[in-house]
Amino acid sequence: MSVKPSLLFLAHRIPYPPTKGEKLRAFNLLKGLSESHDIWLGAPLDDPEDWTHRNALDPWCIETHIADIRGRTRHRAAIEAIARGEPVSYAYFRERGMMDWVKRVTSERQFDTVFLYSSGAAPYLTAINRAPRCTIIDFVDVDSEKWRALGEGAKGPMKHVYAREAKLLRAEETRLGALSDANLLVTRAEADLYTELTGQPANVVGNGVDTEYWGAAKSMPPPYSDTRRRIIFTGVMDYEPNVEAVCWFADKVMPGLRRAGLDLKFVIAGGRPTKQVEALGEAGDITVTGRVEDMRGWLGHADLAVAPLLLARGVQNKVLEAMAAGTPVLTTRPALTGIDAVPGRDVTLCESPDDFVIAIQALLENPEKLEKQADAARNLVHNDYGWGAKIASLTDLIAGANTRRPAQVA
Repeated sequence: MSVKPSLLFLAHRIPYPPTKGEKLRAFNLLKGLSESHDIWLGAPLDDPEDWTHRNALDPWCIETHIADIRGRTRHRAAIEAIARGEPVSYAYFRERGMMDWVKRVTSERQFDTVFLYSSGAAPYLTAINRAPRCTIIDFVDVDSEKWRALGEGAKGPMKHVYAREAKLLRAEETRLGALSDANLLVTRAEADLYTELTGQPANVVGNGVDTEYWGAAKSMPPPYSDTRRRIIFTGVMDYEPNVEAVCWFADKVMPGLRRAGLDLKFVIAGGRPTKQVEALGEAGDITVTGRVEDMRGWLGHADLAVAPLLLARGVQNKVLEAMAAGTPVLTTRPALTGIDAVPGRDVTLCESPDDFVIAIQALLENPEKLEKQADAARNLVHNDYGWGAKIASLTDLIAGANTRRPAQVA
């Protein structure tokens, strides 16, 4: 019986449940790689709601170590990070027990590959005892650029906090990229930006979507109590770009829909809503669900999905999932980055609040056009965005890296 190559998968958060972008990508990469590799997984867990899932990835791994960092705060991490002169994300995700675990497993064997998922897991590279044959870093997107953009829009002390994080992460992205055998980004635009900012080469491994899973959305039991027409936004609702998007839509678009006489509900579906998001639910035509167990019913039985993001990096899984579920999508240009959808055929592109109002009214009044867009979107994701092709390209990339010189370890 052949022995699979060994792979140490280090993530900044447990890749489960796959209900948000970063976990969805990590989960599918890990699951796909397990077919060709023996995997050891190490990851912190910071969300108390995820604690029941701490053993969910065992079927795909030889060994797992899930570090408990529930209760850790960004404030405490910031104090530690300032003392160390490092990014706040490093202090937040570092855990002593997991450092010890990495030391142990890398002293027991030499791994063929270390796969680092997100720069937030970088502190664990320092615990590696025996250098792997190659090191792959999946940056996903250029995280430092996200913090830079947030800093530009922030006021008061947070402006300086974001600027510091951007500067330190930029330096780390450059340093880590020079040490790895392959740097992964989720889109060609992100890869080009990474190379421009760091001078390091980059490879593209895009996001996929589970077309069979999301394709069953309309056959799921409807979670809504009436037949009122609904527009839905999905996503984790303590993530600042998501918060900004739904607040913008509620403030700028919903009044126009009301003036147009459309009897609609705006559904904000996703876990950990901030107080600002919860307050939106005080309007009679806006519902804030909080965390839902299965998003498919909520998405599949909505009439339209919106992605009015003003700031977005990488591929927006919420857009791919809605397309796969057969729910027509209206999106801003930033949310469409990295998805080769044709506006007017696969999705509806909106540049302003009036665009959203006009497009929503036009689609809801034309069922044939609504169905035509839904069919085109389903075909696109089925043909071009399945996970199988993404995993195959990653497996080939890892195999190629293993034939070159051993990677240096940070």
